[in-house]
Amino acid sequence: MTARRLRVLQVEDSADDAELLVRALENGGYAPDCSRVEDEAALRAALVDDDEYDLVLTDHALPGFD
Repeated sequence: MTARRLRVLQVEDSADDAELLVRALENGGYAPDCSRVEDEAALRAALVDDDEYDLVLTDHALPGFD
């Protein structure tokens, strides 16, 4: 079975948590192509520069976000 490609934007301030997500997606049969941002400015830039994400996942509590 071939893993399905999935373009993911992670809004996450922890590299460890981001890696856990990648592993979970891989275990679920996906081949994730992940980009990670940590703040609002980087999030806005990522969405402007590339609107081809299949999935955007965010941390539930990040400094600077409300």
